Amino acid sequence: MKYFIVFLLLVFGLEARAQNQNDFEIQIKIKSTALKDQQSSGTCWSFATTSFIETEALRLGKDTITISPIFYVSPTYIKKAEKFIEKKGKSWFEAGDLTFSVLDAYKKYGAVPEQVYKGIIEDDWQHDHVEMDNLLLAMVKSVGTSGYGRIKPQSWEKSFGCVLNAYLGTAPKTFNYEGKSYTPKTFADTFIGINPDEYIEITSYSHLEFYKNVVLDIPANWNENKYLNLPLEDFENVINNSLKNGYSLAWDGDATETNFNFQKGVLTLTKKQEKLKITQLLRQQTFEEKTTTDDHNMHIIGTAIDKNGNLYYLLKNSEGSNTMNGYIYMSKNALLLKTVSVLVHQNAIPQNIKKKQT
Repeated sequence: MKYFIVFLLLVFGLEARAQNQNDFEIQIKIKSTALKDQQSSGTCWSFATTSFIETEALRLGKDTITISPIFYVSPTYIKKAEKFIEKKGKSWFEAGDLTFSVLDAYKKYGAVPEQVYKGIIEDDWQHDHVEMDNLLLAMVKSVGTSGYGRIKPQSWEKSFGCVLNAYLGTAPKTFNYEGKSYTPKTFADTFIGINPDEYIEITSYSHLEFYKNVVLDIPANWNENKYLNLPLEDFENVINNSLKNGYSLAWDGDATETNFNFQKGVLTLTKKQEKLKITQLLRQQTFEEKTTTDDHNMHIIGTAIDKNGNLYYLLKNSEGSNTMNGYIYMSKNALLLKTVSVLVHQNAIPQNIKKKQT
């Protein structure tokens, strides 16, 4: 018995030591901004995309800037509500969303520094959207599925907006920053300078035509946005080529059907799956079985290898701090199997792949 206990201590001790910063050697790390914590909100989609936008601004030679992820929540919720009511409850309405919504709102409204608008109401201390999400869902269900026939947009939209403002505060139309006055649009133009039309969301599923822009049927794609669909080999090449050339990627994928140890900051597949060669067929099977879903968004900023020479991808995760200082190390197999899509600048796509688009 004594030897068995010693054996367990050795095994678990080795496992614990395997999950720390020193066991990963960074190969590529793109300059990015500080991690932000989404806390008790379902806004990983906005936190990941705003981190991506901040990093793109750095790539373009701008100064480090921290923008408000919550600035994009209200306009996105309003658009989702309009669609839900228009479709009489047949559209998706939950807290989650996609990078498309942030880029759409950025294009229309601009950006606001987080220090100007945190999206946390006075006397509160964290992002906590549970109560707000429940109220908003009840409201749109009442309007969209009541069966009454006549809808009063001037009433429900005003009421809906009041709930958002009550929980998130009212985003400013003008504000002072570094001694000058800005609107969200002029601030975005001055301090960020990206063109949202230059970014492409890429996926890889065989039920859709390859090298085409296609609508991916996932719940959060309530607005029927289009993705460039690539074979797995090209999909992987885009990710690797992007990182090698200084382009980060916003990530959308599955973090629940994996061995995702958030506290240790490591996301892998099962031991059996880690030994497999991930194929297009396997990706398709897990997608159709719904063992791969889009349940989380993060931000890929680099690569690393572990002590055995295995490739990992380095991601920023908005779910709080951990033993990796908030970062996540995702194995190559986990990335290839559990990534639903990535967002990247169009210039990061190799020319030989661009030529195949039809």
